Amino acid sequence: MLNCKFCNKECKNNNSLSNHERLCSSNPMRQVSNLTLRKNKIPWNKGLTKQTDERVNKNSENTKKTMQALFDSGYRTPSQTADFWTVERRKEKSEWRKQLHKDFPETHPNRKLAGNRNKMTYPEKVAFDFLTANNIKFEHQKEILGYFVDFCIDKLIIEIDGEQWHPIGNEKDTKRDLELTNNGYTVYRIRSKEKIQKRIKEILSL
Repeated sequence: MLNCKFCNKECKNNNSLSNHERLCSSNPMRQVSNLTLRKNKIPWNKGLTKQTDERVNKNSENTKKTMQALFDSGYRTPSQTADFWTVERRKEKSEWRKQLHKDFPETHPNRKLAGNRNKMTYPEKVAFDFLTANNIKFEHQKEILGYFVDFCIDKLIIEIDGEQWHPIGNEKDTKRDLELTNNGYTVYRIRSKEKIQKRIKEILSL
């Protein structure tokens, strides 16, 4: 168990512990966060409009002139070019991103969301809070065989399936579950409309 030495708050890993202690309000030598600094800084143009301050109007006009000059010179952003995202370019980008996530798993969106309760769906929050409240050790969005599973408890996997992305009989989910099962894992899928806490109790025999 990792606890802050200043306020005794429990943290999930060493990185979150060191970061919390660095900014902990109970730490007499705490570092002031950039967010706090920004809160105390008032933008020069706050409350000003083109009609009340000439500087605002001048900045706006200069921006328009710069963008128009770029446009006249032939510059186009990808969104301005209808033929930019060709089938080949989209495929190339997709392969590049897959390789990036393979070489650097921490860049995958699922890994960035791991443990971030604010970014979870409501059914995921229910499962996350239930497992946490019952002191069950689990990993959220753990990568296994190139897949990211919702909750992993040793060799047991619990997936929370929404109706839109995981319809019953989904071929991708079936293939994924088979591959995980063949590698020693037991996969349980809970529909988002089910009583999630009750299903988890049944699965874990609580």
